[in-house]
Amino acid sequence: MLDDQPEDQARVLVVIVPQPRDLALARDEGWYRVPLAHTPAQFAADYLAFYQTAAFGDERWSVRFYAEVLRYTIQTRRELLPDEPDHPRANERYYRVTLGPLRELPLPVPSARLRRVVFIATTFGQLRRASDLRDLYHPDEDDLPDDDLWGAGLAGRTLR
Repeated sequence: MLDDQPEDQARVLVVIVPQPRDLALARDEGWYRVPLAHTPAQFAADYLAFYQTAAFGDERWSVRFYAEVLRYTIQTRRELLPDEPDHPRANERYYRVTLGPLRELPLPVPSARLRRVVFIATTFGQLRRASDLRDLYHPDEDDLPDDDLWGAGLAGRTLR
């Protein structure tokens, strides 16, 4: 593990970045927004990782960047995006997640096929080892069977 990377057990929430502008806000202004009405049950995280949609062209359908979560505040969309005062959701409340610097994963996590992603709660260890987005849905490392069960050959899994 590189010295400046998070611990494997660090909690990560993979969030959708629908437009390049949203990734630019995270990178340049250091924040990301989540509507209060759509906050996932496992919202608290040490890091956010960003799933890029089709709007990102050749980098679409992948997780390439992450950032440390520094603080959560609640603001209206109008406060967050004052250049859009007439937006239909301008008065809705959002979590403003203040972030540390955006960092690039050593290897991006692609999605072999288009997936509908909203939020994925995972760990940094899973994020670092994933070769496909579906790998992020596996249980946390802490929930894996004990070493002696792994040695039994089935690793606590059912036969197919």
